[in-house]
Amino acid sequence: MTDLLPQELRVIAAVADARGFSAAARTLGMTQSAVSHSVRASERKIGAVLFERGRLGAAPTPAGDVVAGHARRILRLLDVLGAEARGPWRGPAARAR
Repeated sequence: MTDLLPQELRVIAAVADARGFSAAARTLGMTQSAVSHSVRASERKIGAVLFERGRLGAAPTPAGDVVAGHARRILRLLDVLGAEARGPWRGPAARAR
């Protein structure tokens, strides 16, 4: 089983969207080094290279395209989970039912 944290999923999606580590770092408010370390750790956990690194940026590999797509979907589901958990039924009156 691959246990990636939501922050790791955000980094993967950001690098894929930005096509580079530096641009992703700026978007995420992280250093380029932290983004690079996060991607390498995720690649180790998954067991696949996610990005081809070069002077012109980082292009997702076929595995990277798949993982980035799943990462985006998982992050959207986490947003939905939070929104639904904070829905109109919460609060003391809802708990008393």
